Amino acid sequence: MFRFTPRAPGATRVPGWVPGICLALLASTVAWSQAPSAAPTSSPSGTIQLTLAQAIRTALGENPRVHQSLLTIAESGDDRRAAAAALMPTVAAQAFGQRNKYNLDAQFGMPVAGFPAVVGPYNWSTMGLEAQVSLFDLSLWKKWRASQHAEDSARAQGRSMREEITALVVGQYFRALRAIASVKAGESRVELAEALAKLAENQQKQGVGTKLDTLRSQLQLQTERQRLIQAQTQRITALAGLGRLLDLQPGTGIELLDSLAAPALPVGTFQDAYQAGLAQRPELAELDAREKAAENLREAAQGLRLPTLVATGTYGSTALQSMPGSNTYQISLGLRVPLFTGGLVSSQVSRANSEQSRVQEARRDVRAQVGYEIQVAQAELEAAAHEVEVSNLAVALSTEALTQSQHRFEAGVSNNIELINAQDELARANDNQISALYRLNQSRADLARATGQLESFFAR
Repeated sequence: MFRFTPRAPGATRVPGWVPGICLALLASTVAWSQAPSAAPTSSPSGTIQLTLAQAIRTALGENPRVHQSLLTIAESGDDRRAAAAALMPTVAAQAFGQRNKYNLDAQFGMPVAGFPAVVGPYNWSTMGLEAQVSLFDLSLWKKWRASQHAEDSARAQGRSMREEITALVVGQYFRALRAIASVKAGESRVELAEALAKLAENQQKQGVGTKLDTLRSQLQLQTERQRLIQAQTQRITALAGLGRLLDLQPGTGIELLDSLAAPALPVGTFQDAYQAGLAQRPELAELDAREKAAENLREAAQGLRLPTLVATGTYGSTALQSMPGSNTYQISLGLRVPLFTGGLVSSQVSRANSEQSRVQEARRDVRAQVGYEIQVAQAELEAAAHEVEVSNLAVALSTEALTQSQHRFEAGVSNNIELINAQDELARANDNQISALYRLNQSRADLARATGQLESFFAR
């Protein structure tokens, strides 16, 4: 996925008694190994095997907050289609019949010579189509444009939610990798302590060592076993937290296919990262869409003062009962000019202006936050990279010191106090190395999130 090459310390010969698992741990810090990003797989024992990319995709596919954001996007799409429907023609079929009887004298207001006083009853019917279309209504058009930007805002909110969930998964995955690396280091130190305790016993039997040397080595062995128990507990809790984020069944076994190692460091200045963050952060995209929506709503409110033009028409067949029908139609063009709206327009314009001002202030805050997050992430990334180099050298030096102390103890020129101290120094160096690698990976993730590229960087 990505690689980072630390500055190589001076070559150090590792003695043959150093356990093989310790060698494997040291070698694992050189490169990041990642299995192909396929779907999560299960081992024969039922344990789920996950890469970081698979964990992210699983979380994004199962997390209820992501599903809720998708529903919000779908609802905003429905609102957009409803706003567009107001601009489209409406066509309806109609059919009805009537039975009429009229008093002509009452209709005309006076008796009319030559006409009967009552007409009917008679039956008649009509059927046909009725259509209506808005030819000019700026308010409806701007409301439709506002709904489009509202949908863009919902999509940006969805992206922001995905980035948030991805950040949680990445952080928990790295914590689990750190715990696993600590367990491996602890197992290596326990194996080493057992070997040195056995050496102290042999030295005592041969008369070279003392009982005190044996007690010190056994005490160191118990200390390393206690550290291993703590590391194993941290591994269990870290994997359980990851399973919770992935919505797995409680008790599901998880095996991580990636290893804790140094990633590739990004190349570029603060300004490069800052401009990338301004262009790709979903929070800023959401604010841009909200501002455009508010602008269109303000123009829609102002459009309520403008005339609207509507065309309507009917076409059908009309006939008396038992008589052939005749084709009829009616076309009308209506112009509506608002004269007084009772303050509706001014209130809606004021509301839209307030929303625009609110968005502008929020954008200022987010832009400042983006700059701050990038500065902090870059500083921590650079510091962590140096810490990795220093910790690698410290591991090599502490390993050499342990070798020299063991040789001195075997030769009988010193007791095992130096050896115990060297064991402690190696343990601290290993812990510092694991912590430095964790901080380096987390800082890289923080920088990716600050520039709005967290999901695209880790989930590919």
